[in-house]
Amino acid sequence: MKYEIIITEPFGRKLKKLRKKYPNIKNDLSELLSDMESSGVSGVPIPGLYNKVFKIRAASSDMKRGKSGGYRVVCYADDKNCDIYLLTLYAKTKNENIPVRDIQAVLKELGLNIPDD
Repeated sequence: MKYEIIITEPFGRKLKKLRKKYPNIKNDLSELLSDMESSGVSGVPIPGLYNKVFKIRAASSDMKRGKSGGYRVVCYADDKNCDIYLLTLYAKTKNENIPVRDIQAVLKELGLNIPDD
């Protein structure tokens, strides 16, 4: 089954901002995105978001730290339509985790409704 990867505006803004500090970020994420296209999401579900929003680890060639110290991609999986929405992105060096309320704000901005806990 082939999934469609949808790059949202909030994700694009974060990517543009991170690209200034990490110039190889697009190359680093390209393999992850092609894997997601062919096999779907293989990340950790974020608690409180009904197994629809996932956090995926990605390595950074600029930081030279592997997946554990690289980037985190947060995405929403719409299995019914085979769509994967890339919601936001952050460097692990800056944030350990992203608050659920921040993810809910992005979902609301995009019109993707997931009920609150």
